[in-house]
Amino acid sequence: MSGDCVTSWEKAVAGPADLLAPIATWRKNLGQVIAPEIASLLAHSIRTFVVRVRAQNIAATAVAEFLAEHPRVTKVSYPGLATGEQAAIVKTQMRGHGGMLSFLVDGDAAITADVVDRLRVFSIAASLGGAESLVTQPITTTHHGLDPADRARRGITDSIVRLSIGLEDAEDLIADLTQALDA
Repeated sequence: MSGDCVTSWEKAVAGPADLLAPIATWRKNLGQVIAPEIASLLAHSIRTFVVRVRAQNIAATAVAEFLAEHPRVTKVSYPGLATGEQAAIVKTQMRGHGGMLSFLVDGDAAITADVVDRLRVFSIAASLGGAESLVTQPITTTHHGLDPADRARRGITDSIVRLSIGLEDAEDLIADLTQALDA
């Protein structure tokens, strides 16, 4: 077959701007065409997606429960810890509780940064949902550009730490958090 042959999975969209407007945002955010090597990686990784998400849910729940009991943590935000009416909503909307959570360190921005810097299993990065566990202090990354008043209005305090739980063993993640918090 010729290299310029169009297979059944290739699609194109063309037309006047007013007809393309309904998909313009999707096109802008998702890109025009996925690269073949990325498509191949996605096709392979989708086979283990459910297993990976289950593992992240289990580890994140264990980490959240640990943090909720730690004396240097003043609050943990994680759907799996919801109570009352919020727990009822979580139960109707979720089968797992996700791999993302945040917690407040009992301290100021510098103390919180020290905790984040002492972590060894978690990598400092403002991403989410990968195979490796990540940590960020939002005031230094994702919300750095907001002035303190805007951050306060949005509930982004100096002591927030955000975790994205990967595929590491929950015990290893908890041991890393323990050494970082207890130092």
